[in-house]
Amino acid sequence: MRRPLAVLAAGVMLAGALAGCTRSSSPAAGRLTVDGQAEVLRPGQDRRDVSGSLNLEAGDRVRVRQGSAVIRLSDNRRLELRTASDVELQEAAEPVNVRPNIIGGDLLVISDDRPFAVGAANAEVAVQGDARVSRGVALLVATYEGSAQLSAGGSTLTVPALRQAALPATGQFPTTVTALEFSTADGWDQRYLSDAMDLSSLLSGRSNAFSSQLGPNEGRSFAYFRDLFPRLATEPGFTAGLVNPARPPGDTLVGAAITLEGTRGTFAERWAAVFGFRDQNAEWGLVALDQGVARAALLAAMDGAISRVPTQFAAGPPTRPPTAANPPGGGAPTTVAPRTTTTVARARPGATTTTTAPPAAGGTTSTTIVGPINTGTPLDATLNSLVNTLTGLLNSLGGT
Repeated sequence: MRRPLAVLAAGVMLAGALAGCTRSSSPAAGRLTVDGQAEVLRPGQDRRDVSGSLNLEAGDRVRVRQGSAVIRLSDNRRLELRTASDVELQEAAEPVNVRPNIIGGDLLVISDDRPFAVGAANAEVAVQGDARVSRGVALLVATYEGSAQLSAGGSTLTVPALRQAALPATGQFPTTVTALEFSTADGWDQRYLSDAMDLSSLLSGRSNAFSSQLGPNEGRSFAYFRDLFPRLATEPGFTAGLVNPARPPGDTLVGAAITLEGTRGTFAERWAAVFGFRDQNAEWGLVALDQGVARAALLAAMDGAISRVPTQFAAGPPTRPPTAANPPGGGAPTTVAPRTTTTVARARPGATTTTTAPPAAGGTTSTTIVGPINTGTPLDATLNSLVNTLTGLLNSLGGT
């Protein structure tokens, strides 16, 4: 009896060893590379801290505690993770052997022209291109390149490039997309949208400055923008109905320039796409990127239009000929004491006394006293005596 029992025990141990070898030799589902600190939870095993690289298997769960990480799957698909990212590689049917399932945080999903499916609770996101998938209070899908399709409860929504959509944890499935909201502090946004961020700042600055220099009723008509852009004057697709007078003039200026520089569709289609995307709260840099417009050409078109804006100058002082007090070239005036000339003349009887007003500084003040006085009253002799006295006094003061 002892011999058969020993053989049986050895067989059990060998079977266990073979089972262990079978599991350890199973093909890797992907390769994890960590730049920082992460942990891997594998079913039936203790948690494992990872700060370098590790082969992953179906069922593994990866959490990034600090820094970033990359998971390269066996079919050349890639996931990027960052602090607080939490993802599980669930076993899937062919042609892929695993499907990532986002549990929390952010994932950057990078695919080719084949859909890359990522699960999230009761929803799924299929990415063809590059998209950020975030799970928090809501499931957010933001597409950088290509497109993504959000599916849940029998409903689907396509999220094109530079757009996003959010599915609340408890709420109605979204019916429309909105413009992608970016942050200058987000590393992934910076990677894909740094040029658009910078261009947004330049375009918004020009737009605001343009609007601020116009009156409340200026820059809101078809004719106004036709005069600013010579190409609009010859564009048959540019009609009065396209200009929305309720839109800030600066927005119309930027949108018109992007439409003119774009090539995707007819003029009317481009105009509708530009302002439709802007009405989704898209930053101007995203609108330009969406239309494939070159930065230099766009800024040149805008600056050329701004240079054609009529400039109104405030009325200044009237121009005076050069004098000592107003020398040529705008130099400092020379101080000259005013010269006063008094003229006393005698006229026929019955004339009256008149005085002229002094001219401008630097001119001549002229006073004329006319006499003798003849009023036909006894006062004539007295008044004429006073006139003669005044005349002598003025002559003694240098009058001529």
